[in-house]
Amino acid sequence: MIYGHILRYLPTAVIFLVFAGLVSQAQTPVLDSLIRASEEPSLNDSIRCKILTDLARNLSPHDPQKSIQYADRAIRLAEELPQKKFLANAYSAKASCHLRTRNYPASLELYQKALSINESIQNKQGIASNFNNIGLIFQANFQYPKALEYFFRTVEINQETGNQSMLLQVYGNIGNIYFDLEDYAKAVQYNEKALSIAKATSNMTFQSGILNNLGNAYDKMGDKKIALTHKLQALALSEHAGDKKNTCSSLLNIGNLYKDIGDWTRANEFYEKALPLAENIKDEEVIGSTLLGLGEVQLKNKNSSIAKAYTNRALDMAKQKGLSILEANSWDNLSKIFEKEGQLDSAYFAYRQFISVKQKVDNAEVQKQITRTALQFEFSKTEDSLKQQQLLTDAKLQQSILQAQKQEQEIKLQQNAIQLAVKEKQVQRLLFLKTEADLEVAQGQNKIKEEQLIAAENEKKLQTAQVNLQKTRLDLQQQELQSQKNQRIYYISGLGLLAMLSFSFYRNFVGQKKSNRIIEAEKRKSDNLLLNILPQEVADELKEKGETAARSYQAVTVLFTDFVDFTKVAEKLTPEQLVQELHECFRAFDEIAEGHGMEKIKTIGDAYMAAAGLPVDDPRHAEKAALTALGIRDFILERQKSKPDTFRIRIGLHSGPVVAGIVGAKKFAYDIWGDTVNTASRMESASEPGKINISGETCKLLQNNFQLEYRGKLHAKNKGEIDMYFLERMK
Repeated sequence: MIYGHILRYLPTAVIFLVFAGLVSQAQTPVLDSLIRASEEPSLNDSIRCKILTDLARNLSPHDPQKSIQYADRAIRLAEELPQKKFLANAYSAKASCHLRTRNYPASLELYQKALSINESIQNKQGIASNFNNIGLIFQANFQYPKALEYFFRTVEINQETGNQSMLLQVYGNIGNIYFDLEDYAKAVQYNEKALSIAKATSNMTFQSGILNNLGNAYDKMGDKKIALTHKLQALALSEHAGDKKNTCSSLLNIGNLYKDIGDWTRANEFYEKALPLAENIKDEEVIGSTLLGLGEVQLKNKNSSIAKAYTNRALDMAKQKGLSILEANSWDNLSKIFEKEGQLDSAYFAYRQFISVKQKVDNAEVQKQITRTALQFEFSKTEDSLKQQQLLTDAKLQQSILQAQKQEQEIKLQQNAIQLAVKEKQVQRLLFLKTEADLEVAQGQNKIKEEQLIAAENEKKLQTAQVNLQKTRLDLQQQELQSQKNQRIYYISGLGLLAMLSFSFYRNFVGQKKSNRIIEAEKRKSDNLLLNILPQEVADELKEKGETAARSYQAVTVLFTDFVDFTKVAEKLTPEQLVQELHECFRAFDEIAEGHGMEKIKTIGDAYMAAAGLPVDDPRHAEKAALTALGIRDFILERQKSKPDTFRIRIGLHSGPVVAGIVGAKKFAYDIWGDTVNTASRMESASEPGKINISGETCKLLQNNFQLEYRGKLHAKNKGEIDMYFLERMK
């Protein structure tokens, strides 16, 4: 499904807003008592200021405008008081109101005023609160480095004062930033810290939210089983607390995780639990997503009629409530159901509806991105006026990029729609192929006609020469009376001209045949050179269409090699010797890779890269890559016996999906991209001289045919901890 599940990460990451004074309450009796107390005439100014500040904070989630009015009253009163902490708290309360309404410039200005006062009176708790909330402002404006700077300053103060409650909240905020930055290992690290504090303080609400955040991070890291464990724990806490909304969302998310794992029975169980609860609390978004999930389960179980019923209910819900993403996914699932039933016309209609709705969603997303960029620009103007022009340029550039991405996305969608239409109308496809064949025949006939035309033109030239010769003869006859001698000379000259013309035509004919042979030989050279650069299938597509399209491969094993201490070895060799050494090694690598059915991708300095499983899918891709790696390793070890000072080698393997295609329009090269390539490179970096290091994913594909030595979970740059193994032949 293009969009994935709408509610995969409900509830979303918990964001913690920290106050130096009273924590916001939702109970109406508390608000009523505070309002009555604020109007009590016998109160002194200090107590009245504190009550007005508490009122502003408590009203902030429910009535931001009214809470600002109370905050302004508190500020005016605090300005007359000798104790500056009241003014700092009043500024903070008003800042929190603006933060909730996303008026970030105003909120930042007020928090900075409060911070200045708290620093002057050395109020550490107030300073820590201001740092945390300023960090939230920068986070909301996607200025993550500054947000982290303020959060870590908050951590430092709270560790010094021992304020565990605020530490819990700040660790959660730091974890959320690393999640947004896609550094999921660090997101886990800080959420684990927050969870430890939440457990120690028995705060079940925070525990549930943090467990959900951990589940989201592990899901993104690909460890769905651990993600499922955390989600199940969060569900148990929500059920124990009687929180129906979070319980309902957790049931749906757990169903989605089971579906991703491939446990369709358990997925169906949680979807069926989520549906009546969502209907009870009238959560339309969860209802629609759960119905869609049930439809997918039934489609998997080949119950197309039941799948269709669930999906149609989800579609009706999406249309009634304006849930565009749910509507798009429902049309997509209906298209698959109709295709399974053989109703190709209905499948085509549903797919076109899916494309139409998806384009609307994409347009809305583009608009959100533009709005978000504009908001960030407005905020940054207040923070630093010197950056205004630069940020405006960045916003316009971002808008152009988003529009270009949208256009590219629309083109891809249109191509998908055309492909589906072509598939459903095979008769039209056959007619198209016949037309192409006829066109090729017509082109061949045109070529023959062009050759005939050239021959006719040559014949015409010969006839013209003969006419000119005849004219010359007539002129000679007219001049015969003047001089018999001149007549003979002219006659001989005419014959010579005819001979020269005949020889010229013959030479042109022989030259043309020779040129044709040269062209044919050069064409063969060009084809052979192209095959040295590109795989056979890609080269054929390039010659036929003039271009090639990038293609995704779901099961590929990527091999990386690198020479150990290359710089030290290179220093001992002349440039010519170094190039010769590399040439001999890489030529041997090419022969080994080709012998095992691998596709060489490229060399990068002293590194060598190849892949198995493309450009044609191959179920034995991991085995072929392993045999190639062993062959390369053995070649280097054997070479070291005769050349002790030659290179040593490290090798790494990883399996997974990649995208492959041609890079550039001139001096192009066949290349592959994707996280699988990066992870394979990390496997090589983490290997040892003379060893072949493979990932857990590759190990699963090889464990029955090779000897594998488990190395444990080792750190890989930007990847976190990864299971790694040394590969050897089976003894």
